[in-house]
Amino acid sequence: MSPTASLPPVPQPVTARTLPAVPASLAGLVSAAAGPRGAPLCPVGPMTLARGRVHEVTGSARRTLAAMTAQAAQAEGGVVFWFHPGWRNEELCPQGLARFIDDVSALIVVRCTRPVDVLWGMEEVLRSGAATLAVGTLAEAPDLRQLRRLTLAAGTGLARARLVDPRAPGPLGVVMHHETAESRIVGVESRWALDPLTTPGRRSRAARGEAWRLERRLMPGCAPQAWDLWQSAPGNPPECAAASTTAPLSGDAGQDG
Repeated sequence: MSPTASLPPVPQPVTARTLPAVPASLAGLVSAAAGPRGAPLCPVGPMTLARGRVHEVTGSARRTLAAMTAQAAQAEGGVVFWFHPGWRNEELCPQGLARFIDDVSALIVVRCTRPVDVLWGMEEVLRSGAATLAVGTLAEAPDLRQLRRLTLAAGTGLARARLVDPRAPGPLGVVMHHETAESRIVGVESRWALDPLTTPGRRSRAARGEAWRLERRLMPGCAPQAWDLWQSAPGNPPECAAASTTAPLSGDAGQDG
């Protein structure tokens, strides 16, 4: 065998002639990675959350809905960050989260010292593409510019994740208002509400568990709609059925904000 047979190939140097092809090749990779967004995240029932976007959860049980979303992201093998206003007295209860999240210890909770730190932390995590989900509890509603920055960061993170692994699920963001149950944050991709359900029929089916009303209030190309959810026992996945009543929904009629 020739002594040079086992030598690795010599890398081709970048010259003035080949330099224009480098940005073009990188642009092709980014274009391929940012192409199809892949399957959405499906936390519960008919709820679907597009990758590379920012969504809002509202209602008096919005933290429960966020926990269900975190469980769905963990089930994909993803990393979940939850940014929480640390200057408030309220804390996330691990025992309560354990009713919906199988591995609470894997949830990364960040106690932020300022309102802007919640948005900054979400933006950095989404842009990195290393996490599947970034949840932010906001003390005050962000403006359209701040929400746009989060959306751009989520899109960049999706492209980066697909560059590393084309089968990667990709990141997305979920925001909620800390105090206001009926918030309407401008610029989100979709808005979902969860409230406790008091309808006797569904309550009886839930037995000793819980029941909720899930509402799709905003989603591109979809009309507002409601479903009933119930959980027969803590730790069991919630079951879903069409809403048991025909009460009018508090949807946004396809408009945001």
